Amino acid sequence: MARERPSWNQAQTTALRQAIQSTALRLFAERGYAETTVSMIAEEVGVAARTCFRHFPTKPDLVLWDAADYDLLAHFRARPVDESVITAFRAALRAGYAALSPDQRALEQHRTALIAAVPEVRAAHLDHLTSAAHEFTAAVATRAGRGADDPDVIAVSGAIIGIMMITQLRSARQSTPSSPERDPAAAIDDALARLQQGFSIL
Repeated sequence: MARERPSWNQAQTTALRQAIQSTALRLFAERGYAETTVSMIAEEVGVAARTCFRHFPTKPDLVLWDAADYDLLAHFRARPVDESVITAFRAALRAGYAALSPDQRALEQHRTALIAAVPEVRAAHLDHLTSAAHEFTAAVATRAGRGADDPDVIAVSGAIIGIMMITQLRSARQSTPSSPERDPAAAIDDALARLQQGFSIL
């Protein structure tokens, strides 16, 4: 009688995904994104290519998956109800970045640089942001006690998402080995503070 294979728990699955992603990012750095195939990554890890595709359905997913798994939206929703939308979001963002280890911060910097540099990954990232924008707008509406189609809700949600996207990509483009990227959370928080206070040029 054949033995049943033990099912992988979440920790094992996450560990494998991390191994695949870290190998992929290393090979992208060494050989280039376009020149590195999923088969090359699988061979380095010691798994079948189909295993990579099971965990990362597309090649850009190898870059976009966030191993830290900090649910920013959940922490935003959990902030005290008397906080304004931007105050609550800034607090959730700072808490999330503070919880990252040095290795996780370095990985985040590498991922962000690839998003900025590779059109295929950048396009997939924008698709992810578009999908997330609807959920974030709904969360902002709930906090503000308004409808998701309220003009103010749409404006502040769009402004926050736009600040995150532009600040991250700008930081990645300006980063070099001799001039490392500025703390991305600090750059985003500074931009959000300016949004919250108003702009002197307006």
